[in-house]
Amino acid sequence: MHGQQLSAQRDDPARIVAIGGGTGLPNLLSGLCRQRSEPLQISAIVTTFDDGGSSGILRKQYDVPALGDIRRCLIALAQPGKVSDAFTDAMNHRFDTSADVHGHSLGNLILASWTTQHGDIRAAIRNASEIMDCYGQVIPVAIDPANLRAELTDGTWIESETAIDTRDATEPHIKRVALDRLVAANPEAVSAINEADLIVLGPGDLYTSIVPNLLPQGIASAILESNARVVYVCNIRNKPAETSNFNASGYVGAINSYIGAERIDAIIVNEPPIPDISEDAVRLDVALEDSVADVIARDLADAGDAGRHDPE
Repeated sequence: MHGQQLSAQRDDPARIVAIGGGTGLPNLLSGLCRQRSEPLQISAIVTTFDDGGSSGILRKQYDVPALGDIRRCLIALAQPGKVSDAFTDAMNHRFDTSADVHGHSLGNLILASWTTQHGDIRAAIRNASEIMDCYGQVIPVAIDPANLRAELTDGTWIESETAIDTRDATEPHIKRVALDRLVAANPEAVSAINEADLIVLGPGDLYTSIVPNLLPQGIASAILESNARVVYVCNIRNKPAETSNFNASGYVGAINSYIGAERIDAIIVNEPPIPDISEDAVRLDVALEDSVADVIARDLADAGDAGRHDPE
C-alpha cells in the first residue's frame, strides 16, 4: 500500500491536502478545522475552471481564474475573530439589485480586485487568508486559464463546465472530460502534494469538482509518486447524466483512470443508503474490494440534508 498512517501523537503538524471544489470541499474543510486533537497543516487545492455565474462573468471581464470555489474554501478555513467574522460575512454577501453587481458575491469582487491589482490570484488569496486568519491555505490548481469540455457516450463533445453541470438524466452520459488546452499545474499545488502525509479527494461532483483538478500537467504524476496515503470521500448520491447508476467502485475506477494507476488507498462511503434518496444513492459493491485496500463505511449524512455529508 502507498502512504503512511497518521500518528495519533506527533510534534510536527500532520500535512493534509484536500482536493476538490463546489460545496463538497468547503464542507470537508470546515470539518477538519474542528478536529484539533493533533496539529494539522491543511492545504486545499481548488479547481479554477468554473465558467458559470459570478465566477464566469469575472473570468471573461478581468481574465482571472474562477473565484467562487476559492472564496468558499477561504470562508470554510476562517477562524473566529472580530475582524475575521466581519470580513467573512462580507465575503459571503451576494448582491441582489438590478445594478451591474447583480448576482456577484462581494468576496468574488474583492478577490478579482486584488488579483488585477497584484497580477496574481495567489497574492489575492494571501491577502484574504491573512485578514480572515485562515486555518490552512487555499491553492488554485492552475493559474493559466482553461475551459472544461466533455465527450459524451454518443461521441459528441460539449464545451464548458456549465454545460456539463446543468444537463439532465435524459441526455447521453459522460465518457471523459478534458481541458481545451494544455495547462501546467500551479507549482504550489504540486509542492503541497509532494509534502503531504494525507491526500483527500472529494466529496464533490466527479467530473466538475474532482477530476478537473487532475487535468493540469503535473498533478496526477505528483499524486502517483507521493508517499502520502490517498483517501477518497465518496458522494452520498449520484448526479443525473454524470454518474447515474454508479456504485462506489465506479467513482474509484474513474478517478484512478485520470491518475494513471490504482492509487486510492482508502474510501470513505456512506452506509446504509439514505431511504429518501435510495434511487440515486451510491452503494457499496463487491468490485470495490479489488481496487481499494481499506473500505470505511459509516453513516455520513447531514441531518438537515440527506444528500450532503455532515462536516463532523
